[in-house]
Amino acid sequence: MTALRQQRDPGRLLLRRLALLALLIAVAFAASGVWGVYQKERDSAVLRDQAEQEYEDLLSRESRLKEELAKLNSDRGMEAALRGQYSLAEEGEGLIIIVEPPAPAPLHATSTVMDWFKNTFSWW
Repeated sequence: MTALRQQRDPGRLLLRRLALLALLIAVAFAASGVWGVYQKERDSAVLRDQAEQEYEDLLSRESRLKEELAKLNSDRGMEAALRGQYSLAEEGEGLIIIVEPPAPAPLHATSTVMDWFKNTFSWW
């Protein structure tokens, strides 16, 4: 009987409930910490993907710039760049202007339907 009384003792019940409440608070605190770490991991994964994409873009840009630099290091490439940028011409080269033929004038009707009726039925 004494064991049953000890289990139903209001002081012990209060202590058990307080311990259970403290345990729930500790679990909630730990869960919030784990959730924060999870959020940070997701954010860092997104940032890592963005950084990798930017790195790939920079690598492709570097390769394009190296190709352009290789072209500009040759005489022919430098000449092509100068001609394109400044519209330069070599000695002895002339300018050819291509003129479009003039557009034909639109045809206008010399007489209208009313003029035709007037001429046809002039006797009336």
